[in-house]
Amino acid sequence: MTFTDEHIYAAPLALVERMYFDTAFCPRKYAALGLEDIEVLDSSAAPEDFFVDCRFMMQPSLPLPGFIRKLLPGGERISVNQIDRWNTLTRVGSLDIRLHGLESVRIHSSMRLEEHPQGAVNRMDWTVECAVPLIGGKLANFLGRDIQHKSAHDLEISTAILEDYR
Repeated sequence: MTFTDEHIYAAPLALVERMYFDTAFCPRKYAALGLEDIEVLDSSAAPEDFFVDCRFMMQPSLPLPGFIRKLLPGGERISVNQIDRWNTLTRVGSLDIRLHGLESVRIHSSMRLEEHPQGAVNRMDWTVECAVPLIGGKLANFLGRDIQHKSAHDLEISTAILEDYR
């Protein structure tokens, strides 16, 4: 499954950059989103290879179909590794997400932080793939819909956090 999403901020690009390129932003946002057991595994503030590697526990926002529940070792809670990576000079980044227990799933987003008529925008091109025979497409579609379903709340939390960078 592929889709595009945009997070538009009514703030100058330089302010949004300051938030996105702060290693404290990701874990703070995850906590505000209600994720649990958040742990920063590694990070770097290097301009051409800024990244934050986090592990956390989460629950899907959509009800899990039975075939997915059977694949997960922790029931409805999913252990997630997410690496947010940016080149702060070009404002091009990526998200790579791994779901423990679902190693055949690949979730990736290419990101571009740009000026926008309202202020700034993070343009995200998502790819969700699953190599499980027979159910891979259904699982990828479910996970993609879950990401889309959570997007507005993610933007809402990020916008609230952005106020602290003014």
